[in-house]
Amino acid sequence: MTTASFFELLETHSEKELWFEYSAGTFVPKAYHITEVKNVHIESVDCGGRPDVYDQTVAQLWINDGEVVERAMSCQKANKIFKMVDNAKPIKKDTPIFFEWGHGDLRTSVYEVEQVNVVGNRLEVQLFVPPTVCKPALEVASACAPGSGCCG
Repeated sequence: MTTASFFELLETHSEKELWFEYSAGTFVPKAYHITEVKNVHIESVDCGGRPDVYDQTVAQLWINDGEVVERAMSCQKANKIFKMVDNAKPIKKDTPIFFEWGHGDLRTSVYEVEQVNVVGNRLEVQLFVPPTVCKPALEVASACAPGSGCCG
């Protein structure tokens, strides 16, 4: 999902609560905060020696264990946070958006948006951790096979 598409959802569903499901049926607690929004620029070289350059947006979610709230953050409030960030440091809206989350024994991971559903008064963003990939193998099935020379 692009950052612009996510922002459009926040605008369209401004009165709904914004929920993040990071595992089937398991949601980020409703007292979460959006604590940081990052423009991430990545310059990389894959194991086949090919350079790549790309950007992404990463929004960090955080929970204060001592805080008790009755409702999750509204899409309107989340939109206000993103607009404040965008005014201070323009967000690249054509990039994919990811959400960084971890808490307690759950190690922090960067999640991708799988799908978004409207369920009653909630906008539920279903997240998943994308697997690592061997980019050369995406082009040629045997590129990362043992003995292929891909990694040295």
